Amino acid sequence: MQSLQKQLTFGLTLSLAAIFVVFWWATTYTIHQLTERYIVTRLEHDAETLIKHLSLENGRWQMTENAAEVIYQRPLSGHYYLVKSDNPMIGALSSPSLEDFPLYSPIGALASPYETRAPGNTDALVLHTRFVVNGQEGHLFVAEDHTPIQQALRWFDAMFALFSLFGLVLLLWSQRKILQRGFDTLQPVRAALSEVQQGKQVSIHAQVPTEIMPLVEALNQALSQLHARLERSRQATGNLAHALKSPLNLIYQLLDDTRLQAHPDLRQGLQEQAQRMLDLIERELGQARTAGSGMVLNAFRFPDDLDDLIHTLQLLYRDKAIRFECHVALQDATPFDREDMFELLGNLLDNAAKWSRAHIRIVVKEAVFKQQPGLLIQIEDDGAGVSAADVLAMQQRGTRLDESQPGHGLGLSIVAQVAAAYGGEVKYGSGERWLPHEAALSGLQVTVRLPL
Repeated sequence: MQSLQKQLTFGLTLSLAAIFVVFWWATTYTIHQLTERYIVTRLEHDAETLIKHLSLENGRWQMTENAAEVIYQRPLSGHYYLVKSDNPMIGALSSPSLEDFPLYSPIGALASPYETRAPGNTDALVLHTRFVVNGQEGHLFVAEDHTPIQQALRWFDAMFALFSLFGLVLLLWSQRKILQRGFDTLQPVRAALSEVQQGKQVSIHAQVPTEIMPLVEALNQALSQLHARLERSRQATGNLAHALKSPLNLIYQLLDDTRLQAHPDLRQGLQEQAQRMLDLIERELGQARTAGSGMVLNAFRFPDDLDDLIHTLQLLYRDKAIRFECHVALQDATPFDREDMFELLGNLLDNAAKWSRAHIRIVVKEAVFKQQPGLLIQIEDDGAGVSAADVLAMQQRGTRLDESQPGHGLGLSIVAQVAAAYGGEVKYGSGERWLPHEAALSGLQVTVRLPL
């Protein structure tokens, strides 16, 4: 979808351009009309003066001596007059300035004033006036060369168009800056949404324009409801897991009862149904507790949250005195839900702590994943390690390589489920070394890649 800023800019540009074109046309048209009207007014004044001094003598029109202004006496002065009559027997009278030039002067019903050619290859504005002198009707044509005025008007039109264009560009630039400043007021909202998505805050706290305040309030309400629902879902998940833990443990203890050894078919059936029930419960609980990709309400932070997790494991495995070697290259919050990462890292580190002797190495850094920025987590221990066949087996839900260890074999399955929820992947066994200067440990290496 096209941006709102571009749509507003395009619409305002067209509007301003249309307004300026109309303004330029109206201004130039008005100036032209005022100029022409001024010339016509002057021609009307001259016509009245000339008519007062006209007379008909010996079948010819005569002008009283010195009645006409000097400008009509000078040849090619740009001011001309011509007197004609409907009677062809009456001779015409023209100003000395016109000399012998045949000024276009129709007696018919031609609109007046009109424009025609004048001496010197110029243009003249002509005013046609009817009059009656000594009982004889005549026609007076008063003309003025307006070529200099037309040239001045054309220069004015060009300069006014240039200044109008400059003004239009200046207004468009100012409009763009005003729009940009207006949309810049939305940057705090964008930054707040980014922080909400990264889990740095759970609501939008930013100064925003009044017009979008209802939208921000609606988003905050939706975020609050989403956060509350996720918390209720996880709380219900924990309650359900705690409620089912004891009955399931009792069923598995009964399966090891010697009295069932004499009934292998019954024992196998009970074990299959118990495992099926465990799988169904774990699948539903996994879906409920995993937030997955999208808007993060409470982000996992390296290395603080990792340190808390390691401290918990050190307390659980106090007898081993495990040394946790951490190489964490991330300091900011990640776009992953805190509870999800506790599930993922908690199961991986718990599994490593079970089988390690005294050393666990953790590498966390940014790395390209599927041609886009990603997060790499690599955990290895100094235990006995596993074979390639065991690596495949341990990825199956419910599989335990050592039945003497507690648990149901679901930890690594949960890891895979969380990674899949974010579009990531989990690999077991030796792989690419991300600390080439450090020797590989003897135990299992697990590499998790997640897109950022």
